[in-house]
Amino acid sequence: MLGPLNMRRGKLLAGCIAACMCLAATAQDGTYYKWTDASGTVHFSASPPPGHKAETLTLEGQGSEQAAPAPPASVAEPTPQLEEAQAAYRKQACDAARNDLAVLEKNRMVVSGNSPDAATKLDAEQRNQAKLRTRHRITQFCETGTKP
Repeated sequence: MLGPLNMRRGKLLAGCIAACMCLAATAQDGTYYKWTDASGTVHFSASPPPGHKAETLTLEGQGSEQAAPAPPASVAEPTPQLEEAQAAYRKQACDAARNDLAVLEKNRMVVSGNSPDAATKLDAEQRNQAKLRTRHRITQFCETGTKP
């Protein structure tokens, strides 16, 4: 009820952190290969791709010398599909936050954790903290930021 959106964010954050750690662990001197697949996705790997023409990249020295900073990437304009998807996500998140606030204000039982068997009634302080977090979500995702 209050958790699915936050759980997705948590999983996404954990995935990003894991990917960064993997990249940091493998970023060392050596030869790497860059290629683009049939769908236009760019890939990088430590071994040449079978059946694809690849550009060879050589990384040198991670000692006391620092590499020159990469030029800033150009920021592409968002596509109409991306804007539409973002608007749909904001609407869904806004509706969920407003629904959560309505439930919290009625002092109903709230499911904590991932199991409906773990239903607990929030004490006054926990309920107030949940209301504050939910109002913040409403402000973040709803255009007007007003209560339902």
